[in-house]
Amino acid sequence: MDDLAWTYNIRGKDVDYNPVAIGYGLVGLTENHFFVHPSKLSASVLSEFNKNGIKVHPYESIIPFLNNLKESTKILVDPSLCSQTIYESINGQIISGTSISKLLKSIKNDVEINHIRNVMKKDGAALAQTFYWMETKLTHGDEITEVEVAKKIAENRSLQEFYQGESFGAIIGYKDNGAVIHYHPEPETCKKIKPDGILLADSGGQYKDGTTDITRTFALSAPTNDQKKSYTLILKGMIALSRAKFPEGTTGAQLDTLARQFLWAEGLNYGHGTGHGVGFFLNVHEPPQGFAPVHSERGQTIQLPGMLTSNEPGYYKDGEYGMRIENLILTQKSKIDGFLEFETVTLYPFEHALIEKSRLTTEEIIWINDYHQKVYADISTFLNTEVNQWFKEKCKSL
Repeated sequence: MDDLAWTYNIRGKDVDYNPVAIGYGLVGLTENHFFVHPSKLSASVLSEFNKNGIKVHPYESIIPFLNNLKESTKILVDPSLCSQTIYESINGQIISGTSISKLLKSIKNDVEINHIRNVMKKDGAALAQTFYWMETKLTHGDEITEVEVAKKIAENRSLQEFYQGESFGAIIGYKDNGAVIHYHPEPETCKKIKPDGILLADSGGQYKDGTTDITRTFALSAPTNDQKKSYTLILKGMIALSRAKFPEGTTGAQLDTLARQFLWAEGLNYGHGTGHGVGFFLNVHEPPQGFAPVHSERGQTIQLPGMLTSNEPGYYKDGEYGMRIENLILTQKSKIDGFLEFETVTLYPFEHALIEKSRLTTEEIIWINDYHQKVYADISTFLNTEVNQWFKEKCKSL
């Protein structure tokens, strides 16, 4: 559905969190067909389709349409995206391969990239307002829950221009819930958050000018040496991937190791990929690229300029806490001929209390300080005086 949305330049509301419409599409050299419930298309969309030679058919007519194709028709089908029923309905010569639009849509153009940079400012401001609220509540001894934090993030994002909804159900994991990688709090069972321990917050927004996905980990009380060590090793790995310069043709699997190296050196690891592709006002998990082991699509895909990918190493201690730091990064050409590098576009400071400075190199400290300076410069203008003063302290240099 994300390939369909990108190909026909449409967005819908048929799936929670993903701005897509349920349908089918056939794209040819001389004809294009879109199978969808007609009531979902406005008059302006129908007019644009007509101008561009896109024929609209009822959703249910896809099977008889495929049944009646000429036997000489050659049709490219992506087996990973096509259902068995649709596959068996095709009367023609099937060529199995990767959907052409999958790779094309992963490469953002200059207009999309400029929008992405801007949307991160709005998103970072919404998070600053949320975590200021959370910290103030805890300081005053007020009771809040994981669900309330998730709702507050969505509420503050909704105040931003072009906001359309969450890009996934927020993961707000307090203490041992943070160690459950895809934990989602529910009102009946979620934890009450107190000014004690570790909180993991992974959330994202859908805006007409971009899709966001960010994770930060907070210390709600003085952290232990073990917690500071774990967080700093994650941070070092995230920075190593962020600063990487690599030759054209490098795959996600080759880069994945950069984010794990400091954890591995201590005999630690995390059981998920380091990163996934992100769409432009589309699915927050968008193939094919990413950073993951070699046997996966994300691991085998070559990084190309214009790709937007998450960078999110983590560490999870069962029964105690979970930590993850996630930024989105854009692949771009390096000044070194034949090489690529990343631009970090997510804007929110790291948790000072969890950073063990003695484990950082001079280069890493400079990178963090430069990043914090940029975060404050880009977000402070969105904040009122009270939140701005609090946020300035969060963005201070190490």
